[in-house]
Amino acid sequence: MTIEVYRVNPETGARTQVRSKRTVKPSDMPDLSSGYPPCTCPYCTAPGSRNRMHALVTEANRRSRGEL
Repeated sequence: MTIEVYRVNPETGARTQVRSKRTVKPSDMPDLSSGYPPCTCPYCTAPGSRNRMHALVTEANRRSRGEL
């Protein structure tokens, strides 16, 4: 895969290079998961944070459905 990043001036149509062209070799083993990797921020990795986040998401979902 080859990628090049540039900015286009909307008035003149002139292109300005932001990143030079780069070719990337494809992976031998594609990632077959559809999920994001687990978060590693201090908030999510703190002890008990998984249960707290689950409770907050559950509460938000109930509120959006009008159950609370």
